[in-house]
Amino acid sequence: MRQIPINQAKSIIKQLLKAKSQQKISLLTNKKDRSLTIIVNDGEATVEEQGYVNDTNTYSTESTAKHEITRAFKREFPRSHQLYVSYRKDYKR
Repeated sequence: MRQIPINQAKSIIKQLLKAKSQQKISLLTNKKDRSLTIIVNDGEATVEEQGYVNDTNTYSTESTAKHEITRAFKREFPRSHQLYVSYRKDYKR
């Protein structure tokens, strides 16, 4: 895992939501006690939150997923400036 600025993570998520192949990204705080995992597969996004809220949701449209990911992002990383990122293309469950 590598550490990136929070603004770069937001732009990676925007690109991820437009992807056609199955991909996975995991974002963690510096202490690694909160995380947000996003799995995109053919226009469907699954968001797994661990930390403040422990929840897993699936969204079918890109606009709904983008809005909900932004809300989860603000909830899990309210004061973070750097995040650890793990990114995989062609992810298989």
